[in-house]
Amino acid sequence: MRRRGYLPLLYQILYFFYRVLNAFAVSQQQTMPEFVVCLLVLLSLNCVQSLYKSDDIRSSYLSVSEDYVLVGHVTTALLARGITPCAHKCLSMPGCLSFNFAKVSNVCELNNSSSQSTDNLAIRPGFAHGYWINVAPMKFVFTTLGAQGSMGPSNATGYLGSTLEGQVYLNNGIQEWVVPYKGKYLIEAFGASGANGTCVRRCSGWTRGGRGAKITGLFELQRGQRLKILVGQRGQITYDFNERSGGGGGGTFVTLMDNSPLVIAGGGGGGSMSTNESADGDPGQAGRNGTRNGGTKGLEGQKSSPADLCGTGAGLWGDGKGMSTRALSFSRGGNGAYSMGKGGFGGGGNGWVLPGGGGGYSGGGMEASKFGVGNAGGGGSINNGSSQVNERGVNKGDGKAVITLIT
Repeated sequence: MRRRGYLPLLYQILYFFYRVLNAFAVSQQQTMPEFVVCLLVLLSLNCVQSLYKSDDIRSSYLSVSEDYVLVGHVTTALLARGITPCAHKCLSMPGCLSFNFAKVSNVCELNNSSSQSTDNLAIRPGFAHGYWINVAPMKFVFTTLGAQGSMGPSNATGYLGSTLEGQVYLNNGIQEWVVPYKGKYLIEAFGASGANGTCVRRCSGWTRGGRGAKITGLFELQRGQRLKILVGQRGQITYDFNERSGGGGGGTFVTLMDNSPLVIAGGGGGGSMSTNESADGDPGQAGRNGTRNGGTKGLEGQKSSPADLCGTGAGLWGDGKGMSTRALSFSRGGNGAYSMGKGGFGGGGNGWVLPGGGGGYSGGGMEASKFGVGNAGGGGSINNGSSQVNERGVNKGDGKAVITLIT
């Protein structure tokens, strides 16, 4: 009779040691003493540690079909002390997709195909056929949770039914998350875009807000480690005036609890009022500095003149410049500037007569040529991971952060 199972590797290792020790006890006509049970547990834990060198057992599962073999695909035959060692010989052999194991002779046959891709599975009592099943990478997608404007989300109900359900704690809009497994994680951060600009009295058309940066890095994270995640929100436009400049987009931040950055993706600058001299907002940057009098070293963007009616983007450490309101740095909560064309959560500057700068690692500034005419800078980005991919001006709309467990 065919028996097929999907067993975690840990259970198979425990079962393997149990059978060996129990067979010894039976041969001596004794029950297993307590010290043997303790030895069983210690050997199993030691074996698991040597196989994975990790506190996490989740990457592969073994499918076993009792009394079956795959025929016509054997590339290598060798001896193994059991089905689990045979399975690991296949795992370590390039090109091995499955194995056959003879329970009496301990012959381990390695195959270049598996029963998943062929019909050549034959009944053979006393044998077992198996193959490894790789578990799909675990992906965690952090969003704005439906929040808009300069303030972050107030509840996490948007994660119901996802891998983040019940796993996120909100602290004034900043999401706190505990790493579930030790391993290598790919972290992708997308900055938000700035709002478009227009006017309705003496012009027509639109200028576009700059798109947010995309920053990708690989990190080794520990189980139980806590991260802070701020997902940037797009800038907004005011409808209180005929002249409408866009607010800057918020940066997206993934940091440790002490605000040390893993990745930060800069937000785009807002679009100016649509005139012949206007320009689109600058995109979120791949490098660390903001543009258009942009900030450096995690500080805020600057304005051409303190009297310029707009707000600049905030950085990791520095609040943006503004008039009645200003964007807050990530270290102070990350709110966007709350006035006229609101800056997005994540340090976006507000648009007024002039557009707002984008938030990010370093804030985007404002470069004005005359009253009512100027260009908003995009926020800077930072990446402290390996295997870096840093892209400027990629993301349109709200930001997001995607954290994927690789191994």
